[in-house]
Amino acid sequence: MKKGGPGIILALDVRKPSEAERILETLGTHLRYVKIGPRLFTAGGMPFVGRVIRAGFEVFLDLKLHDIPNTIAEAVDFLARSGIWALTLHASGGEEMLKAAVSAKGGARSEVLLLGVTVLTSIDQRGLDRSSPGSELRQLIKCRALLCKECGFDGIVCSPRDLPLLDGLLPVEFLRVVPGIRDGQVSHDDQKRTAGIGEALDMGADFVVIGRPVIQSSSPLGAMLRFAERLDLWRKTNG
Repeated sequence: MKKGGPGIILALDVRKPSEAERILETLGTHLRYVKIGPRLFTAGGMPFVGRVIRAGFEVFLDLKLHDIPNTIAEAVDFLARSGIWALTLHASGGEEMLKAAVSAKGGARSEVLLLGVTVLTSIDQRGLDRSSPGSELRQLIKCRALLCKECGFDGIVCSPRDLPLLDGLLPVEFLRVVPGIRDGQVSHDDQKRTAGIGEALDMGADFVVIGRPVIQSSSPLGAMLRFAERLDLWRKTNG
């Protein structure tokens, strides 16, 4: 499997580091990869990230960095030395920004995975028309995914519904990290382009990001175990 995949990444979309640490303690050895987003990172900063790493988890720092190339290079240089497993940058930042990130990673001699966010899973064609009139969602996804590959990124973050668009465009080893996993349920939140875990894996996901279906469950451990069972079944069927 590619770099440990396919696997499950838990999105720690909670408000306080103490709440996140209680969840991690509950899930324990049933979890390896953890996504920390802007809210939790703002609340806990690098000290919190460090505690999660020292507890034995692989940290996916989902900050979707987007700025001028020099600023991005400075940020990546720092974060690449912190021991995190993966870092997101927004592909809309353009070629120079993405290349600056790759160069900074190399300068830090880091193995951190750089992942480009193509288009947020909360955005559909109607939403894109409001912010970028004249842009076609499907073409934008393909262009940004290819740009990330050409700039030397390790993979992309995209909706499970985008994966068929990328068939044949990207090498097998180029990672596809997929949020918007709703276990086949209808999404009633801000995620618009979603899929169940089995469907996402069938379409080519290497890692699936699962948050609210676990975090908001009455039994986070039970929910995580159910997703893990589905992943194991998929592996056995497709191994």
